[in-house]
Order: sequence, then C-alpha cells, then structure tokens
Amino acid sequence: MKNSALFFILFLAAGAVHAQTAGVVTLNANATSATGSMTPVLTWSTSPVATSCTASGGWSGAKAASGTQTLPSISVTTNYTLTCSWGDGSARVSWVAPATNTDGSALNNLQGFRVYYGNSASTMTRNTTINDVTARAATISSLAAGTWYFAVRAVNTSQTESANSNIASKVITGASAATSVNITINAAPPPPPPTAARRTIATQAYDVIRGTNGRWTLGRVVGTVPIGTPCRTYYLSGDYYGVQTGYVRLTRTPRGTTLVAHCASP
Repeated sequence: MKNSALFFILFLAAGAVHAQTAGVVTLNANATSATGSMTPVLTWSTSPVATSCTASGGWSGAKAASGTQTLPSISVTTNYTLTCSWGDGSARVSWVAPATNTDGSALNNLQGFRVYYGNSASTMTRNTTINDVTARAATISSLAAGTWYFAVRAVNTSQTESANSNIASKVITGASAATSVNITINAAPPPPPPTAARRTIATQAYDVIRGTNGRWTLGRVVGTVPIGTPCRTYYLSGDYYGVQTGYVRLTRTPRGTTLVAHCASP
C-alpha cells in the first residue's frame, strides 16, 4: 500500500489559550513533630482537581492530584512541599491536505487525519483521529501549562499513515499553587544515668523468715560477708538486699536459700 504524501503545512491558531486561576492544595502529615524519629504519612488533595502536581523538599517526583503516601523514616526536621498546576488550555491545529501519494499518483483513498502531540518534539505520544476527509482543522483541548508540540499525519483507508507534517508548537499558560508541611524532629532525651550498684556496708549476713503475718522478715545472723560485696536488686526492708550465697562465709545453717545483708549505693 502506498503511503499518502504529506504535502501540507501545519498551522496553529493564535490566542487559543484559556486564562487560569490557581486552585487550593491541601497537604497534611500524620504528625508535625516527634522525638527521635518518625515515619511520615502524607495525605493531599486539590480543589478543583489539579492538572499536575510535583513534590519537592523531603520527597520528589510527579504526584497524583490527590493521594496518600508513606515515606521513609526521618530523624531530622524535614520540609515537604507539593506544587500543583491547573490548566485546560487548547490549541486549534489547521492544515492543508495532501493530494498525491509518495509515488506522485493521485491520493484517492484518504480516510482522515491523525494529530499527534506531546511536551517535546521527539515524544508526541498522544494523538487524536479525525475521520473526516474534508476536515482541515481540529481543536486539541485539556492541555496543561507548558510548551506543546503538534504534527499531523494523513491516514488512508488501509490505516496507513503518512510521515509527520512540519512540527508546530504552542505555549499553554496556566496557574499554580504550592503548600508545605514541616515535620520537626526533636532530639531524644539522654538516657538516665545507670543506678549505682548497691554493695554491702556491714559484714553480717542474715537469713529471712516468714512472719505470722505472712511477710518475709529479717532472720538471724548466719555468717559474714565482705564489705563491698555486690547486692542483688531485690530487697527485704530497711536497706537489706539479697546477696549471693557464694560471697557468704556461713557460721550457722540458714533457714532457707535467701541470704541478705545491709547494702547501700556508693
């Protein structure tokens, strides 16, 4: 099948841009302050729905007009910004239709045209088809702010496309708004100093007995223990704390396995 020759010129109508008004961007975090570290969860929305949004600061990249995102944990104060744009500009594209195929023969199976467009001349990935052989113009709408590039191809009844026409461009103006949320990370307080280990301050070692009231009380002297011997964390009463039996030189048989001595912190 012969390709239809594209002996036409592409035009862009001037002034086909709508004035824009910035909308509202709302950005919230699960918390705006924490101690030590936290995992931010950001939630955002736009009103009216934005055409595009871009993140900056502590996050980056293109974002949807609304959404929620859990971000990596932070341990320092971090600012998150979301900038959104609104634009529904349009461009009116017009052309002169081809009359011949590439071999010079008459083009008698033209079916329509296809307008390709995008944000760079090398990536015109969007397109719209006009199935009207008499059409000589088309309006491309819902264009976000920025520079847009356009080309037209002729399409025959076999769906064979011609090469691109010349490429034309148009700057679409728009409006934008940004908002930020700052998450403050406060320094974690230093850990409390370790409790000084208690040690024995007297040489007597005692056993313990259960009194008539069911409570354990100080018993009798059952041996001696060196001053400065480490004491256990549990205590009986009156600064009498448990000591390991291996430190005690027994002078009599204790009435149980728990031995205590008079202890204090240094």
